[in-house]
Amino acid sequence: MKRDRSPLGDGIALLICGVLAGVLAAAAAFPLVGLAGMVTSNSVDSFESLPTELTQPTLPQTSYVYASDGETLITSFYEENRREVTLDEVSPLMIDALLAAEDSKFYEHNGVDWAGIIRAAVANQGGDSQGASTLTMQFVRNTLIYSASTIDDVIAASEDTYERKLREARYSMSIEESMSKEEILEGYLNVIYLGNQAYGVHAGSYTYFNKPPSELTMAEAATLASLPKFPSYADGLLDGEGDDSQIVERRNWVLDRMVGLGNISQTEADEAKEQPLGLNPRPVRSECVDVATANWGFFCDYFKEWWAGQEAFGADERERISLLKRGGFKIVTSLDADLQDKATEKLADRVDVDNPATLGSVTITPGTGHVRAMAVNRVYSLDQTDNGPRTDGKDEPSNYPNTTVPLLSGNDQLAGYPAGSTFKMFTMLAALDEGWPLETRIPSPGRYTSHYLTAADDPSACGSERDGLKPWCPSNDSNWSSSPLNMWGMFGRSSNTAFVQLQEFVGTSKAYEAAVAAGIDFHPDSEVSKRDEAGNLDDYGTFTLGFDATTPLEMAEAYATVAAKGKHCEPLPVLQVINAEGEEWADVTEPVCDQAFPKEVANAAVSAGRCVVGQQAEGTQCTGNGTAAAYTGNFDRPMFGKTGTADSDRSYWFIGSTPNATTATFVGDTDATYRSGVATADLKDAVKSTGVAILKAAVKDLEEKGWGEPSSDMVNGKNLVSIPSIDCMDADDARSRVANAGFDAAISPGQFDSDCKEGEAFSTSVTGSAPSGSPVYILISNGSDYKDDDETPGDDESSSGPPGQD
Repeated sequence: MKRDRSPLGDGIALLICGVLAGVLAAAAAFPLVGLAGMVTSNSVDSFESLPTELTQPTLPQTSYVYASDGETLITSFYEENRREVTLDEVSPLMIDALLAAEDSKFYEHNGVDWAGIIRAAVANQGGDSQGASTLTMQFVRNTLIYSASTIDDVIAASEDTYERKLREARYSMSIEESMSKEEILEGYLNVIYLGNQAYGVHAGSYTYFNKPPSELTMAEAATLASLPKFPSYADGLLDGEGDDSQIVERRNWVLDRMVGLGNISQTEADEAKEQPLGLNPRPVRSECVDVATANWGFFCDYFKEWWAGQEAFGADERERISLLKRGGFKIVTSLDADLQDKATEKLADRVDVDNPATLGSVTITPGTGHVRAMAVNRVYSLDQTDNGPRTDGKDEPSNYPNTTVPLLSGNDQLAGYPAGSTFKMFTMLAALDEGWPLETRIPSPGRYTSHYLTAADDPSACGSERDGLKPWCPSNDSNWSSSPLNMWGMFGRSSNTAFVQLQEFVGTSKAYEAAVAAGIDFHPDSEVSKRDEAGNLDDYGTFTLGFDATTPLEMAEAYATVAAKGKHCEPLPVLQVINAEGEEWADVTEPVCDQAFPKEVANAAVSAGRCVVGQQAEGTQCTGNGTAAAYTGNFDRPMFGKTGTADSDRSYWFIGSTPNATTATFVGDTDATYRSGVATADLKDAVKSTGVAILKAAVKDLEEKGWGEPSSDMVNGKNLVSIPSIDCMDADDARSRVANAGFDAAISPGQFDSDCKEGEAFSTSVTGSAPSGSPVYILISNGSDYKDDDETPGDDESSSGPPGQD
């Protein structure tokens, strides 16, 4: 609704406004000369030059973050707790109550209520304190305050001076020329402050009554309408403290005003007055330390980091987070609330929050990267006053039970935890991709003298010293040994000595590249990163045994790549991002994927991984007991996996996967990620049992899927060359024979148990066949079994070494 007026009328109106504003502000005569100058020079002309914050207001709005069902609220991000609504989304009772309380003549004036100003001026001269601001003037004032970018702008928009009041009146009359009454009223409903950090009627309705503004009752509407002028009346009420008598008195006054204006009957008002305030506050979820469930904070933290890294949301991290806090987004994440809660419960049942050992698990969807659960036996909280003592002895807060350290996703300060034998997957992927088939057979001695060198005083060193170095000699857990194993056997039983040989065949750099392709992002300070930078990566022998650290999120990502037939997808915590205008930002929610490995390579790796969990599926040739087979008997779906113990029991892992869910579960010490002895037998049991249980919960309602058999080429190889037999031969003759067959033959350092004479060649490091040109090492006998099979080996090359990695 607009009214016609002339420039002369506007000038006279402003003159009156200036005089009365001076009375109100200073109780003195308004300087008429100054006012005349303002009116004639710029006041009238400025009706067409309103500030853009008034013509195009952009109020900050709260962004709400939901679980995957789109209904379960995880948290919210805001600078001001606000959500804009239209008039159609607000109960007429709410509108009537606000107009009755703040501006009953809203539809009659042109932005300034002159009669009201005169009445207030007279009352104020008599010692009373009355206001004369119309709803339009309040809209102008609040919009200028909320749009201010500097403290000077805030002061200019709120200071109690006649210049501000005159400017406010001028803007209000101009706003009434450019906006309809309905637009002004809608803007006012979205800008008013209602106490307790609630800005606008939507936030107020939920803050006090946990319902949308369209469902407010008469008493509730009158209660909210009482707050714009006196928001402090509500202080403490949401916490069960404070005195509600003032707000009740003000509410009842609003109801009487509504009766006087004919909005409601006296009977209705009396009934509403009899009602208690009936406050039912909606829990305010503010960022990640105030999520619905404390354990959800780790997922929230990861989501926030993901958002900060998306270029679509701004030029830099600060700009992107600002958009999140101001943009009014509805964000539906990939978090499966039920699975998150079940995973948290299962972990806490095995290791409580007061245990220094961190037991955690991440579940991700192969083929999309959607992160469904990030659970850990910790509370996401800034309050660490009652935390336990640190295990590393530092005089700092520990991370249990409360922490905000990203235990599952890592950051620049936390690289993760030693990965153990889970890294054997990457060596195997590299080998399969290089043409080494599943039927590749490699000896698995209890201890192996490798071609890699280490410090002479390294407990894993053996053999002759040269320039302070000795061969690195890894061993199997408990020094078990076996005749040559194919990849099914060596992966299922987790043979350290066989996998070190396989890494020698393909090169550490190839295994490292496979890990990166699968999704491992190594910390710059890690040993493997330093060696890659220095160009001597292929001299790094321990890579396949997982001495380097990684995070549960990255391990789930990497194994999900294998489960998805070699398709790697970046972890993704969102399903939908919808802005305040209801537009979906589909580009940022699209999975980012690439084909990291050929499908047949990934399928072959899955086949080997099924031996770990004891699934002798068609097309597999498992030998011996898989390292997790005892825990998967009740899992009735196709599955593959891998266990991993970091050296000296610094951490322990179980990663299990179906085609549509991958779960990485681990135990370690986040205070001291390389502390020895963390993974006790009980905790290893906890990792495997909870890992299987969480994966089972993850697939409960999903379609059952499986993988096909590995191809013949992946099983038996293609264009392979037979390796000659060298049983009990002269070492140099054996090397010549293997070299003449087309291989890069060399005599392996050290000696190994066999029934040949000491010094004779008795086998090769890989038997059967191999790709032409591959390195093949000649194994030399120590003569331990030459005369008496029962004789105890005495050669120091076969003596017991430190425990290997599972």
